[in-house]
Amino acid sequence: MKRIRLGVNIDHVATVRNARGETYPSPLKAALLAEKNGADSVTIHLREDRRHIKDIDLKKLSKIKIPINLEIACNYKMMNIALKNNPKFVCLVLSTGRLNHR
Repeated sequence: MKRIRLGVNIDHVATVRNARGETYPSPLKAALLAEKNGADSVTIHLREDRRHIKDIDLKKLSKIKIPINLEIACNYKMMNIALKNNPKFVCLVLSTGRLNHR
């Protein structure tokens, strides 16, 4: 039987950090903790407004062993960031505000 893989979304670790205006909790430490406890990957969403994960978080997370699933907006700027950081997986997120409802 094929093993089910576990991915852990650590976006809101960064949300709490940003709301506090502090350097903690750390998304990097959260990723390492997830990996230590059996996670196969971590998911982060680098939003255009950077309200969760920031570029420096992505840079740090890209250097660790656990695979990254990077969620990004579907535009060239964000795709270039993904190419520069080389995550294992990329999920393109289409904003519903950009859909043409007819």
